[in-house]
Amino acid sequence: MSEEHADGIVEDRKQAPPIYFNILFYGLIIWGIIFCGYYLFSGWSSDQEFQDKMTAHQERVAK
Repeated sequence: MSEEHADGIVEDRKQAPPIYFNILFYGLIIWGIIFCGYYLFSGWSSDQEFQDKMTAHQERVAK
């Protein structure tokens, strides 16, 4: 079903995006959900990691 507008632009609304685009699109959505869930529920904290490294550094400097 092609449609021509008054300005001469022709649209083809039957053509679907390639299958690899759909796989990539939905795969990224699933990956994002899994990553967010892991980040939120794993207990990992960048603040805790910083504190651990700072403590180790201060111990090294104190020696």
